[in-house]
Order: sequence, then structure tokens, then C-alpha cells
Amino acid sequence: MKPVLLKRDLAADFFDPLAAIPEIPAVWNGPHVATRIVEGFATLRLMPGGIRIGTRSAWPTYSYEFADLIAQHEQGELERTMAIQNRIRITPSARDVERAMKATYWPTQYLYARQPNLCESVNAVALAHALERDAGWVARKRGGYADTWRERHDRGCEIIAASLTTDRVPVF
Repeated sequence: MKPVLLKRDLAADFFDPLAAIPEIPAVWNGPHVATRIVEGFATLRLMPGGIRIGTRSAWPTYSYEFADLIAQHEQGELERTMAIQNRIRITPSARDVERAMKATYWPTQYLYARQPNLCESVNAVALAHALERDAGWVARKRGGYADTWRERHDRGCEIIAASLTTDRVPVF
């Protein structure tokens, strides 16, 4: 009988299921605060109704006839149209909504009274990141320079982190 050589998959040796879970710091820091505020805005965008309340209906946006589907297939657009029609919206859990409400309130709670320009920067840049945009987008929309918006955002998040640590808010 001939010996059988088995080839092992080396990827299984290096697989770590916890690698996808980000590290939670022991105390609040600016980048972690920024992450939580961005996650908060992204969670609030997933809420039913969202920003565009009243503009959606149960009816499809367009009724496709058979001839339309054939024309889309010939142009290569049929798959994209079908993907748009089959999209579902997953609503966040109550815990996610609670965290989002807390995190999105931090700039107002800790910055608005003393430094409203930092509050505006933190909210604007965090919302841009939740919309998958950058500080350059904020600068184009509101004026100024992207570096200034980013620097104010980072400084505001550091102040919020120090305040959260002082108030002994648990890190999540």
C-alpha cells in the first residue's frame, strides 16, 4: 500500500475568529470616541423612516414590463436592477439605538456650551464618515479646509474622551 500525502491548509493554522472584533481600550481616547460617534450616526441612518420619512411607499418605484426587462438584459443592466429591487433593510437592535443616542449626544453635552465650533466639527466630520465620505466633503459643503475640519474634529474627540473618563462612563 502506497503512503498517502495530505496537504494541510495553512490558513486554518492562522485563523483567529476574534481578529475581526476591534480592541476596546481600557479608557476612553479620541479615536475610540470618534468611532463610536460615527457608528451612532450610521445606526441612526438604519432606523425605519430615517431622514427621508414620507418619501417611500410600499409600491415599487417603477413597474417593469417584459420588453423593459429584455432591453435591460441586452444592455447588461438587469442584474443591477434586480439587486436594487431585492434589497432589504435590517433595523438596528434596541441596544444599538441606545448606544447611538448616547454617542451622538456627547458633542452637544461636552462641547456645545464651551466650544461650539468643535461641536460642529465633530458632528459634521462624524456624519460625513457615517455617509462614507471624508473631511474634504465637509469642507466642500460648509467651506474652509479639510485639514481644519479634521483637526477640530480630533481635538473635540479628545476633549469628549477626557470628559467621559472624568464622568466614569464605561467604555463600550
